[in-house]
Amino acid sequence: MKSKTSLFLLSTTLVGLLSTSSLSGAKIHSIKVEGNNRVETPTILTYVPIHIGDDFDQEKIEDALKDLFATGLFADVFIEESGDTLLIKVVENKIINRIVFEGNDKIKDELLVGQIGLRPREVYTAGRAQGAAQKIRDIYRLSGRYGAKIEPKIIERDQNRVDLVFEIEEGKPTRIDRIIFVGNKRFSEGRLESIVMTKETRWYRFFTSDDTYDPDRMAYDRELLRKYYLNNGYADFKVVSVVAELDPDSQDFYITYTLDEGEPYEFGEVKIINNLAKFDASQLESEITFSQGNKYKLKEVEKTIENLNRAVGDQGFTFIEIEPKAEKDAEKHTVKMTFEIKEGRHVYINRINIRGNDRTNDNVVRREFRLGEGDAYNATKLNRSEQRIKDLGYFKKVELSEQEAGAPDKVDINVDVEDQATGQLQFAAGYSTSEGPLGAIMANERNVMGEGYIWNMRTMVSQRSVDARTAFFDPYFLDRRLLGGVEVFYTQRKYDTRKTFSDDYRMSSVGSSFQTGYEITESLRQNWNYLIREDHLGSFRRGLSPFVAAQSGDWLVSGFGHSLVYDKRDSRIDPTAGYYASVGNDFAGAGGNVRYIKNNFSVGHYLPIDDDNTWVLATKAETGIMNGLGKTTRVVDRYSLGGDSLRGFTDSGIGPRDRITRDALGGQYYYLATVELNFPLPLPNDFGVKGQLFTDIGSLWDSGNSSTRIVSNDSKTRVGSGVGITWKSPVGPIGITFAKAVRKVKGVDYTETFRVNFGTQF
Repeated sequence: MKSKTSLFLLSTTLVGLLSTSSLSGAKIHSIKVEGNNRVETPTILTYVPIHIGDDFDQEKIEDALKDLFATGLFADVFIEESGDTLLIKVVENKIINRIVFEGNDKIKDELLVGQIGLRPREVYTAGRAQGAAQKIRDIYRLSGRYGAKIEPKIIERDQNRVDLVFEIEEGKPTRIDRIIFVGNKRFSEGRLESIVMTKETRWYRFFTSDDTYDPDRMAYDRELLRKYYLNNGYADFKVVSVVAELDPDSQDFYITYTLDEGEPYEFGEVKIINNLAKFDASQLESEITFSQGNKYKLKEVEKTIENLNRAVGDQGFTFIEIEPKAEKDAEKHTVKMTFEIKEGRHVYINRINIRGNDRTNDNVVRREFRLGEGDAYNATKLNRSEQRIKDLGYFKKVELSEQEAGAPDKVDINVDVEDQATGQLQFAAGYSTSEGPLGAIMANERNVMGEGYIWNMRTMVSQRSVDARTAFFDPYFLDRRLLGGVEVFYTQRKYDTRKTFSDDYRMSSVGSSFQTGYEITESLRQNWNYLIREDHLGSFRRGLSPFVAAQSGDWLVSGFGHSLVYDKRDSRIDPTAGYYASVGNDFAGAGGNVRYIKNNFSVGHYLPIDDDNTWVLATKAETGIMNGLGKTTRVVDRYSLGGDSLRGFTDSGIGPRDRITRDALGGQYYYLATVELNFPLPLPNDFGVKGQLFTDIGSLWDSGNSSTRIVSNDSKTRVGSGVGITWKSPVGPIGITFAKAVRKVKGVDYTETFRVNFGTQF
């Protein structure tokens, strides 16, 4: 047995020695490359770790094969020993001559070329072509076409070149046929569908893509649902699953949300723990926006954290951290909230890097920051800075991120933005009860030369007026947070003082104004302006009131204006909560032949009645006082009420009037108060239709003339009440009101029941 084993080992050793001698014993006298037409032989040899004079080494040959394949230049490679020659045979990959897309109507060639990762004169491989086809499918899926089919094909050309053709069958947009909610007991499907961005396909959604399937949007919808429930007291809420099923026949999706609502919670005990030395936290109770027994709302917790950060920071404590701790009592359904104030890590801002702003200069972005390089890190100020940059409207995307700056106490702030168009050209057409048919051309650029300058131009022509003006503003005049601007204008208006749709007289004006303004705080703003204007009053109707006719001729107006506005509304365009107050003064008489001073006051409050802020009670009031400074004021300068300002009455429908000619004379004093309830109508939320119940109360008096032929020169109160509908239609805002003059001065006031305002942009 022992002899047999020894014989086997000897045989194996001899075979190994013979094999090794055949490779390592022989030398390479030459290296030959075959099959290469496009790639030069010296180039190929640079990838081969073998040289003339080396031994034939199997490991080196295998390494050479790997290196040559890794270049991506060859479809196949063979290396073999031919006598004392190392023979390298290659099969070159084809080269892309050109790239062609066929069948793509919805997505342009330029977009596809920029995304597929292939270019002419690059190496073609089947794997790269399939990868590019998948990227095209992904692009179509993002546009809502999940049924798109992409087939890459090649057309052979000479010199080992190919034309790469992507045959595209775009298919129909993949819509959302149905959104189903399972497990919802507290809120209806209609209510929940209004919360998520994804919508079911409806005929009226032709201006939006919200009804196309988008996985990223669905992920965002999960977060919207979570926040909605958490803000309505459901602290245990979770989205169990979201399933999207594609109907292979209709190519439509069915989306099912499975929810676990849990039970509603209330706030339990609320307390603040202060771990900061030499800081008195006794005054912080007022910064908490909720009380024990209130419905649990996540947004109130977030608002309280923001308030505490601000309040502690105002006392000079920079490096702080507010840690909220929520303890849920599942039996009592309460959430005990503890806000622990402790010292945070001492971190400073090293650099602020702004990236992606190709059209906008760095300083325009940098000046919106509430903190600068070298300042102490402050999360609240950083979040506010991000919001201010977004509010510029210059960018499609704004993302702030932090990264270590090479030291434990320093961070870099990276601001990644994506430019978007900031210019706009609009044409408008419409109808207004007060103006009749109208048309307009408007143009504006909100970021002139990338410096944040604002330019706008508007020309509007209606049955009753012409208004042409252009303006230029610098929001950071003299490199300070100071608005500076100038406006030049020409206006012409026909006045109908009796509401008989006649032209009683006309006024044309040409002039300019110079404006400046600044923020005192985030909510308080002060504005100033200087106006110089030349007016011409003429084309008087025969029989016009002598109080109006006496003001014919040319007038020069030169004066200053001022306003102070405190605004705490959640939105200045469509407010649902908050309040505002303003005071304004206008003085004419700094030269010219028109003299007066006006003092105006206004306040407003918006109170949401429901949790969704869809039912909003608005109360507003304003008043004005005018003095002629020793001269009789002009009719065109006095206040007027009616139309949109006092519904149920026509434009200039109330106030002093010539008893004989029936011409409205305007007043030097007025007040107006409005109580208005805005509420949703039983229509899809996408329609943007809201209803209104309103009551307007006001008065206008004292024309400045003393004559027995002037009636309604006293401060009798008028009341108008009614209903209205506002529609944010795809072609512009439309407003309709039905109102009744509940209280009026008979034989003097002019009333109206129906009023419509319509405009469009295209």
